Amino acid sequence: MIRHLNQQKAPPKVSERDILCVEIAGLCHDLGHAPFSHVFEGFINENRRTDNKWKHEDASCQMLDHLLKENPHVKEKIEPDEIAFIKRLIIGESGSDERQFLYQIINNASYNIDVDKWDYLARDSHFLGIGKSFDHERMIKMSRVIDNEICYRDKTVDDFYDMFYSRYRLHKTAYQHKTVLLFNKLLGEAFKSADKHLKIFEKVDDMKKFTYFTDSILEEILKNEDNDNLKEARNKLKDIIYRSYEHKRTVGDGNDQGKEPDKKKFCDASINYGAGEGNPLEKIPFYHKNDNKSFKYISSEEVKLEEMLLLPKKFCMNTRYYFQKESENPRKKMKANH
Repeated sequence: MIRHLNQQKAPPKVSERDILCVEIAGLCHDLGHAPFSHVFEGFINENRRTDNKWKHEDASCQMLDHLLKENPHVKEKIEPDEIAFIKRLIIGESGSDERQFLYQIINNASYNIDVDKWDYLARDSHFLGIGKSFDHERMIKMSRVIDNEICYRDKTVDDFYDMFYSRYRLHKTAYQHKTVLLFNKLLGEAFKSADKHLKIFEKVDDMKKFTYFTDSILEEILKNEDNDNLKEARNKLKDIIYRSYEHKRTVGDGNDQGKEPDKKKFCDASINYGAGEGNPLEKIPFYHKNDNKSFKYISSEEVKLEEMLLLPKKFCMNTRYYFQKESENPRKKMKANH
């Protein structure tokens, strides 16, 4: 992406060292993800005893510092101001740097289109076996810098719609599938209980401990059968393993969740195209062929998105799922079925 933009006529040229920094930031921007990715990030912020919100991007910067400390032969090849530049790229904050477009490549806070999104949408679609319909290579080829921000050729609007639809489909079929939501809730409850004994949520503050903090934490909880401090957490994980809950869809408000909380679970899904209830296409800057000015379709009087695409009536769908714990011992049921 950065090399393509650097070949265009419009943007100010960036040096090979700057390009290297962008590439390093691309490699390191997700170092801060804990086990179970964004789900665990939510667990941390729900259980931390501080008002400061924990973000995996900040942890990525801390992990980068840790790696450079552990590998001084690498650190001596990178200038301090370059390290600071890499961190800003990871976080997506330009600071006093006038080259705003550089900060839209990896973590684009302006309109949420970046190579990180293309990467996970392509990878997850592939490994989930559902494929993808958008072509990020075409998007890169059709990108250029106008007024210091990355803009895209007007005819890529269909590709972007396909991209946002791919995001919606992944959330519906995988990320916010009802069974996934239930397992996430039980996992969070298990970690909250086990944290009293294993200090799980403190591991994100020590990069050395964080390095060895993997999903093996599940085995650590499950294998200690004689440890009563982990009994509640083990039971939560076993509810996941044995699928102790049966589900049904509901539109109720979940006010009765307080009654027998171990028997009933309510999980909420909010699935959208990436901009809440809004249309994310309206935020993207486009340009016409042979035109050095950018525009957004929301403000364009020439062509309306509704005339170009078959758009949904709404861009957000909210669903609540209700789960009831089975009264029968799941182990016995499994053996009977077997």
